[in-house]
Amino acid sequence: MTFVIDIAILVLLVGTLTYAWVVDRRVRSLMRVLREMEPMIGNFSEAVDRSESTVSVLRSLGQQAEPKARPQREREREPEMTRAEPSFRTTRERPARPTGATKASGKSELVRGFFETVRQREA
Repeated sequence: MTFVIDIAILVLLVGTLTYAWVVDRRVRSLMRVLREMEPMIGNFSEAVDRSESTVSVLRSLGQQAEPKARPQREREREPEMTRAEPSFRTTRERPARPTGATKASGKSELVRGFFETVRQREA
């Protein structure tokens, strides 16, 4: 009976080692791909920052130009519904920061911090 239990334990141990080896290969492959994608993600993050700033500048310019574009009489003729503020939000509410999270001031710092953390875990 003890022989059967020993064989079962050995089979489970070999299965566990095999599974650990497969997971290790997949994690190494993922890390290699992440290192290759790092410059692309950084460039994308910078492009998103530039587009957000451009949109905010365009929005402020549009809001400044709108009152000058139409005379007061035309705005008074509009139905009440079209002059009302939109009922949807243009910005999202910020979620509460999880306990132990550090604050990153920009997306590029967040991306850079992610890759630095990954490098530290590898070492």
